[in-house]
Amino acid sequence: MKKFFYLSVMVLMATLTLTSCGDDDKKDEPQPQPQNPKSVVYNVSVKFEGDLLDICDVTMVYKDGDGKTVTETVTSQNWSKKVTVNKLPAVVGAKCNFKLKEGIQLTKDKYDVVANLYQYLTIDGKDLAGADQPLTIVGGYGVKTDKLADYISRKSGSMIYGYEIAANGANVTTNNITF
Repeated sequence: MKKFFYLSVMVLMATLTLTSCGDDDKKDEPQPQPQNPKSVVYNVSVKFEGDLLDICDVTMVYKDGDGKTVTETVTSQNWSKKVTVNKLPAVVGAKCNFKLKEGIQLTKDKYDVVANLYQYLTIDGKDLAGADQPLTIVGGYGVKTDKLADYISRKSGSMIYGYEIAANGANVTTNNITF
């Protein structure tokens, strides 16, 4: 009986040892890594026209190369940013926020509040997507003074332009992105 008991214990231990080794073999095998492009660059620029910068505080919000959200105050008619993506998948893009300046005295009957965005995406030195024509962020020509505050609040930050780039760099979704 003792022999049978020892033999059963030995078989059980051998089974546990072999089962345990099976998991280790899978961990040692290298996992295939997706092939990331060498270089992904997002260029965005905005041209502010008319009265927008005179009557509004303007900020641009965008994603940096590490995917962090950055906010910058706009101080000139031309704003631009070049973002080099450090890791895929990634979301790159920009949106414009604006609000009437505190205490601003609106003295005209009508205002032109215009901002046009240009964006380009380059992967491994090849233009993958881009806008030769501007994307209009806000295009209010001749906005009456009594409608100005409402118009600006509806347009501010309403659209986020940009691209969602897949891990392999091949799949790209454009325009109203989320971040």
